[in-house]
Amino acid sequence: MTNQTEQNSTARIRALNDKFRQTFDIKLGKVIITQGVGCLNTNQLQRLLQAVKQFNDFNENNDPWKEHDMGKIELFNEKFFFKIDYFDRKNYSQGIGSEEPANVDKTFRVMTIMLVSEY
Repeated sequence: MTNQTEQNSTARIRALNDKFRQTFDIKLGKVIITQGVGCLNTNQLQRLLQAVKQFNDFNENNDPWKEHDMGKIELFNEKFFFKIDYFDRKNYSQGIGSEEPANVDKTFRVMTIMLVSEY
């Protein structure tokens, strides 16, 4: 792959990840929460989900591949991670990773939101 092709692919992945994170669009993937996050009260959970959607503190330390696929949020005296993984759309249920995360027709995104202590 040429450098320009890699940059275009990374930009497409980043755009898809941003769209998914900001909208939780079920056509792009699904969001799951861990048991610890599930223990939050309704108000806290809503605030956390809104913080994930609005997250924009991507930098060289937390986003070295520039895909906007992971972030850390601090709320309620707790630390949370969100992580987006890429699965082959046809074989998602088997846990097979996607070889083309820039291709929305071939990739199903799964965002996990967890307490840092659950990582």
